[in-house]
Amino acid sequence: MARAISFNQIEAFRAVVLSGTTVAAAQMLHTTQPSISRLIGQIQSASGLKLFTNDRGRLKLTREGGHLFNTIQQEFQGLDRITQTIASLKSSGQGVFRIACTPSLGQSIIPATIKQFMEIYPTTHFDIQTLGNQNIAERLRQGMYDIAITNSDIHFSPKEFEVSQIHKSEAVCVFSKEHPFMKLKAVEITHLANELRISFPINDQLESQLSKLAKKKNLSLNSAIETIYSSTICTFALKGIGVGVVNPYIASTFKNQLGIRRFLPKIEIETFAITSKFSPASEFSEKFINELRNQLRLKEWSLGQITSS
Repeated sequence: MARAISFNQIEAFRAVVLSGTTVAAAQMLHTTQPSISRLIGQIQSASGLKLFTNDRGRLKLTREGGHLFNTIQQEFQGLDRITQTIASLKSSGQGVFRIACTPSLGQSIIPATIKQFMEIYPTTHFDIQTLGNQNIAERLRQGMYDIAITNSDIHFSPKEFEVSQIHKSEAVCVFSKEHPFMKLKAVEITHLANELRISFPINDQLESQLSKLAKKKNLSLNSAIETIYSSTICTFALKGIGVGVVNPYIASTFKNQLGIRRFLPKIEIETFAITSKFSPASEFSEKFINELRNQLRLKEWSLGQITSS
């Protein structure tokens, strides 16, 4: 049975892997080479594993040592994040404001909002993670974020989360500027019948609504390319590889490159700000929501502006 391993042994093991020799590891940890060698011997004995081989004076990881190092690195990254948080608290008094959002919002409205927010609160430190809604819900539940910004509330139970709708808009159709759709004022679902379409997975909320509309019209929509990312749909459309229906926020980032038109029948796109009921509310959450609302009121995010080119 493996004996207990101490933090000093783990730290010495990591330092040797990163530096390549016990001498360099000793310098890294401000100790002596014999001390490092002793700790390496102890961790190998305690674990019952051979962690290194000696290659002409340099220590190289064995397969088992490599697996152990990868696990240790993940833990040390967590410690590094703690250190960064402490440093930011000392420097700003505010700490890190942690935001989770879907990728399309992380590429569009969130950067614009943060730019304005930082002008008002220049010492705020941000940690921004782009994830799918299911992962956002799970990590928000664990207290890993102060706030989540998303276009769907289906994974967020009102028993666990505070959900506020902060904006409502409509889905748009995106396509190459060489596409015949450029002549239309709006793209109707019947126009998609003979088009190569870049789609979301069927369990996506927007795709589900699109499928229901097609079924009502007795239409069969051709979807040869499927992706989970709105930006990928826009990029393929830009290259002339099909057309897509996406939220207007991500479409706006491609406004000067893509053809963008209103989509009919209308598919509503809602934007929500979500916080956990079981985690302490961040001081900046409400301020950030207010700034986000202010940003979304600007003309540049209006549907008429986005589809004008």
